[in-house]
Amino acid sequence: MRPLLSVALALLAWPVQAQFWSELANPKVEVVLVHPPGLGLRVERLAFAPARDLNSRELADILTADLVQSRQVEVVDRAHLDAVLREQELGASGYVEPATIAMLGKLLGPSVLVIVNVNRSDLSRTQSSKEERTTDSKTKKEVIRIRRTSITSLDFSATVQVLDLSTGRVFGAQRLEDAPSLSNVSYEGFPAHPRDSDVRRLAFETAKVKVLRMLLAWNETRKLTFFDDEVFGMEKAHERLLARDVTGALRLAQEGLEQSLRDKGQKPKYYPRAQYNVGIIHFILGRYEEALPFLRTALDMQTDASIFQTALRECQEAIALQAALRRAESRSEPAPRSLPKPKPEAPPAAAAGKPTPEERLQKIQDLYKRGLLEKKDFEAKKAEILKEL
Repeated sequence: MRPLLSVALALLAWPVQAQFWSELANPKVEVVLVHPPGLGLRVERLAFAPARDLNSRELADILTADLVQSRQVEVVDRAHLDAVLREQELGASGYVEPATIAMLGKLLGPSVLVIVNVNRSDLSRTQSSKEERTTDSKTKKEVIRIRRTSITSLDFSATVQVLDLSTGRVFGAQRLEDAPSLSNVSYEGFPAHPRDSDVRRLAFETAKVKVLRMLLAWNETRKLTFFDDEVFGMEKAHERLLARDVTGALRLAQEGLEQSLRDKGQKPKYYPRAQYNVGIIHFILGRYEEALPFLRTALDMQTDASIFQTALRECQEAIALQAALRRAESRSEPAPRSLPKPKPEAPPAAAAGKPTPEERLQKIQDLYKRGLLEKKDFEAKKAEILKEL
């Protein structure tokens, strides 16, 4: 029974091994997934609240530089914001009161306010030593060395809030925690500690990425397999991809797929690959909905292929992210403005020699003040004129 069992296990393992070698033997291509902003809406204009300390201001400056460079959002100049705060006597403590938010909304227009506060940025330095034993290859004697390490660490914590200036509602809030460290090693005494600024830069860069992903759409690159077999034009299609002619690659892949539907004399593995390659090129072009049926057909033809399973899953995720991005963009669109109320038509021009109601009202007021008109008569005539108005 044992030989039969070994043969059975080997047969079961064969598809897995074949897929493993397929992933190794075939080239990889890059596809891009576009993630929506973490807030769930597209921010078009923002301002940073005044920082309450130097660390918060430094993080806000780093974020401002990247947001301006991205050209995806308009950033209110801090000098302009500070001038507005001073003029309105709103203060610049880093703590924003509801009344301040409402006033800023009126002054700055439709914007979001980003409040960055670094709550903790504590540096520490430690040292450690470890004995290492090795054998000299020539003398065969044991060699003992002391490995000494100097470590600089940072305990970092910050909070970020994003507020809608028009309503005062909190769009999103995030706590940023990090504990980066750097080390220097030496076998000749303790080395110098890594610089504090280098460790702080690590924490600030990590925090920056998280905040930018709250505010902006961001791209993620994934690598998927592309088949470059000599049949059905797959190799030529891959050559077009290497030459960055994606449209030409798609044309060749589609021609290869049509050929595969006519030619049934090739090995079974090539037919789903022809379907798959067309789907992957659509994926590269960002046509996720068009890629999906080709990838699904390839998997239906070879259900145990992990390459096909991965690509289909990635494509479905890309479609979901694309839908989320559309929702974010629709949420960011300004509400339709109501049509301005029509101005009341001006009263017809007064006939020649006839005073207007305003003039008559002014006249009876003068008469009443001079005592030439009784109060009862004044009130009656005043009511009559106001009714006309």
